[in-house]
Order: sequence, then structure tokens, then C-alpha cells
Amino acid sequence: MPSDPDSRLLLLMRHGKADSAQDPDRERDLTERGSTQARMIGEYLEAQGVRPTRVLVSDAERTRQTWESVLSAMPGFDGSVRYRSEIYEGGPMEVLDLVHETEDSERVVMVIGHEPTMSSLTTALSGDDSDPSSVAQARIGLPTGALCVLTGSLPHWEDLGEDDLTLHTVVRS
Repeated sequence: MPSDPDSRLLLLMRHGKADSAQDPDRERDLTERGSTQARMIGEYLEAQGVRPTRVLVSDAERTRQTWESVLSAMPGFDGSVRYRSEIYEGGPMEVLDLVHETEDSERVVMVIGHEPTMSSLTTALSGDDSDPSSVAQARIGLPTGALCVLTGSLPHWEDLGEDDLTLHTVVRS
């Protein structure tokens, strides 16, 4: 992280590939491919030296399993994790409300959720200086296991709004 005390890093991730035959939807498990996708994202974050200080995870089974697979590649993780039904049940505004509740001292926030919420929120938060191909990918929709990397300078998470962040990349696993 840059030394700017107002620097924020927001990681928005779609869960890994899930079993489409399971019912009810909330209880769908990750496939082996989905676990691999999520572990690769954890390996990417570890290689980049990025450690979320707060992780917000949908309470659906496939997002819980996605987080566990991401975590398996980040030994020594010591951030806080919250499982929230609003990420499963709501849309971009409900997820943004959860991010707004984050303490200012927690500069790296990760959200693991679902489509189309993750791509819609990414698109809404991405300002003019964002990577055009990454914005185009977010507008089309995120594939399973994709991670959007956004940064910006904000004194408070509660100030985060439309066009406030720079979308640097969409990491596909």
C-alpha cells in the first residue's frame, strides 16, 4: 500500500465456479475448478503482498467456500471476516452500504459475492482514470473466480461513491 494515509484498496470478487445442479441456490457448493480458481486468487494476492484487513463474504455456501480457498493460499491472515446475507440478497447499493461501515483504519477491503452485483458495483465505482479493458470486462460481467482491483484516496470508507476509485485490473483465474 502507498504511504498515503487516505489510500484505500477495494477487492471485489465473484465466487468460484459452483455446482449448477444443486438446489436450493444458497446451498450450492464450489466445483473442484471453483476451488482452484479461488486458491489462484489467494496465490495472486499473496504474491502481490496484499492482505485484506476486512473481508465481507456472502453467506451462501459457494462464497464461504471461495473465501476458504482464497485463505488457504494466505498463511498468517489476521484480518476480520464477516459473513453477510445482504451480499447474497441485495444489490450493489447494499454491498456499498456494508463497505461504508468499514473502519477507516482498515485500508484493504475484500468483498466476495455474486453476479451481477460485483460487476455492477465495480462499474459504478470506476472513475475516468480506470483501465478501459477492465471496465469493459466489468460491464460485460465477471466470470467465476474473477477479482477486480480498485484503489483510491478517501479519508473515510463512508465517503466512497460513484466514480471514486480507479479500476486497475480484473484478475481472471
